[in-house]
Amino acid sequence: MEHREIYLDNNATTKPLPEVREEVYKLLGDEFGNPSSAHSTGERARRHLANAREKVAALIGAVPSKITFTSSGTESNNMAFYSSTRGKGKKCRVITTTVEHSSIRKMCSYLCINGVEIKLIKVDPKGIIDLGELREAMNGDTSLVSVQWVNNETGVVQPVVEVGEMCRERGVPFHTDAAQAAGKLEMSVEELPFDFLSFTGHKFHGPQGTGVIYTKDKFLLAPILFGGFQEEGFRPGTENLPGIAGLGKAAELRKYDLTRLIFRMKELRDRFEAMVLDFVPGTRINGDIKNRVCNTTNIMFGGIDGRKLVRELDKAGVRCSQSSACTNFEVSPSYVLCAMGLTEEEAYSSIRFSFSIENTLDEADTAARLIRDICERMRT
Repeated sequence: MEHREIYLDNNATTKPLPEVREEVYKLLGDEFGNPSSAHSTGERARRHLANAREKVAALIGAVPSKITFTSSGTESNNMAFYSSTRGKGKKCRVITTTVEHSSIRKMCSYLCINGVEIKLIKVDPKGIIDLGELREAMNGDTSLVSVQWVNNETGVVQPVVEVGEMCRERGVPFHTDAAQAAGKLEMSVEELPFDFLSFTGHKFHGPQGTGVIYTKDKFLLAPILFGGFQEEGFRPGTENLPGIAGLGKAAELRKYDLTRLIFRMKELRDRFEAMVLDFVPGTRINGDIKNRVCNTTNIMFGGIDGRKLVRELDKAGVRCSQSSACTNFEVSPSYVLCAMGLTEEEAYSSIRFSFSIENTLDEADTAARLIRDICERMRT
């Protein structure tokens, strides 16, 4: 039996909006060009690039000149870490948390192998970091503090402004991974104590393969690739102009209607969540329900094999996941949930559902009822 798709894995990626696809197609067609070319076609391409930069900057409240385009959030995260630790050898400490995205965890593993001291700050059962532990961990060798703004699995919002102010007091560069915050929280980064902020376009209906790093002072930024003078030499290589133009369009659309769209996603999430908690005994929400981004819920289904539930939901047309897309194929339970104090069994019983502006109330209702029916079958 064929089931229509109900896509509730939008923290993994979102479907590009029709206007975004149109913008990409335009730059693949008659509006093509290489921004590094000296002729008129190159000039046209440079205008498209500048236009996209202005739109992306407007989404996060930044000065356009402080925006550098990359290939992904992962690359942007890596740039922030490399820029802050290069040439410092063993006299270097990086402080981050136990619940960061895998791109940061693996970068930390690489730095540790090369002599950098990595200090991981724990989180409480709600998923919130201990600011006191962070303050104690900062010393004269601290070269970077990195705290994810919004967790990709639970949607929990960290107190990044307080962290940034603490770093500013100590003169320590601060980076936040804002992949799940951009387009879901209203922000004005020029007024916030961030030195680096990274995100990607495909979390708010932009194209995949597009990333951004905002840098308060570009003298802090160092390239991890070497070649031409694209992106002022900070990110050499011919720009992904169609993708960047699509990213700019997605940013423009999200900025234009941000307050309403945030309310819409929260309405969908809250309705779905309330129905599931009512329908299925033994369920609970993982993470701080008062400090969450608008679209995400992580639900623990007590006594249910979450891996099997994900498979059964997939057969029924509901797309969801147990962790981030970057770690979905690992056999171990979610390290984020385990860091919050869940047992392995509880982590395996937990599933993330993440909504987008394209979801509907009917989809939320249908998915909740399917979850009820499948859980009843699994328990009997």
